[in-house]
Amino acid sequence: MVKTLALLMKGERYGAQIVENLCNRGFSGNLWGLHEFGEVPPLDVVLDEPEAVMPHGLPDCDLVLSLGLPQELQALVPAVAEEAGAKAVIIAICNQDWLPPGLRGQVRDELEEKGISYAFPKPFCSLTEVGDPTIDEFARMFGKPELRIEVRGGIIRSVEVLRGSPCGSTWYVAEKLVGLPVEPREALWEEIAKAHHVYPCLGSMVVDPELGDTVLHVAQYLLREAVEKALEREGY
Repeated sequence: MVKTLALLMKGERYGAQIVENLCNRGFSGNLWGLHEFGEVPPLDVVLDEPEAVMPHGLPDCDLVLSLGLPQELQALVPAVAEEAGAKAVIIAICNQDWLPPGLRGQVRDELEEKGISYAFPKPFCSLTEVGDPTIDEFARMFGKPELRIEVRGGIIRSVEVLRGSPCGSTWYVAEKLVGLPVEPREALWEEIAKAHHVYPCLGSMVVDPELGDTVLHVAQYLLREAVEKALEREGY
């Protein structure tokens, strides 16, 4: 079992929805602790006096999840991970402002200096195994969607989520797929997109320069890819 500490902003939907989904999908026993930051400190305080804004009394853990922290607090993640004795860190990037490239490089360097493994999935639902046992145990359950679909008579009869997005959208969309015809494909894709928006996806709708598209759209493409691969295995 990977003992996990989740870091999130108090009152923000992003982290709360992910934690709720993790608990609903059998991960509650792995959540060793939650820390909610109540406010965003000035960046100069984080850089010059990190001890003034560091959380205290953190439980020992194996994995730290950073869920929607603003960049001022992302800069604290390596120190938080070290304080908690963590072996690995996953920083979700569903908004380009959370961890811009320059800060990402700084955080990566600090984690490497401390001997802590890391993954920076953009979006969070693009996470796959990286070769680190701590990260991979989480990534086998949550990350890039993988599905098993049963089709009879050209109609989707059942959908099993083998790995789902941390926010929970994969399970929601899977339910909406049951009973739909697999052709025409354009109509199926439209239903996927509609369900993905209705859930809703938590990804930013601002075009990300690194992705060349919005995070929300990339998340939707990953889900559609999972459906296509599952249908191909069924001969469709």
